[in-house]
Amino acid sequence: MSAVAVRAMFRSHPEKPAHADAVSRCIDACFNCVEVCTACADACLSERDVSHLVSCVRLNLDCAAVCGATGSILTRPNKAGHRQLLEAQLANCIAFCRACASECSGHGQMHQHCEVCAEACNACAGACTDMLATMRLPT
Repeated sequence: MSAVAVRAMFRSHPEKPAHADAVSRCIDACFNCVEVCTACADACLSERDVSHLVSCVRLNLDCAAVCGATGSILTRPNKAGHRQLLEAQLANCIAFCRACASECSGHGQMHQHCEVCAEACNACAGACTDMLATMRLPT
């Protein structure tokens, strides 16, 4: 689901969710990260010497799972009384994205797909960080 579609959905939502633009950017970054991390894991598995990429593949897949869960949770805007849970999920997503970006950056010189993945993970961590900051602003 693209950020444009999410914004349109939020505009038509009966409860008119707060910070719809920030939420939709975060959702878009999360699902982009899912796709890129999954593709990076597959590309790593296609390399000749996979043994030095095992940790990278595992982080790719874990990061994709966490980003997918985060994006899905954010698409349901009615979080009355669950702010702490959402903040914890965003913090978890940031941590996984940073770890995956760090791991992939270590392979970026040799494997272009890892460099692309690191960029997507850093972008997702940034979008989640922005979302956390936005949540602390008045609606």
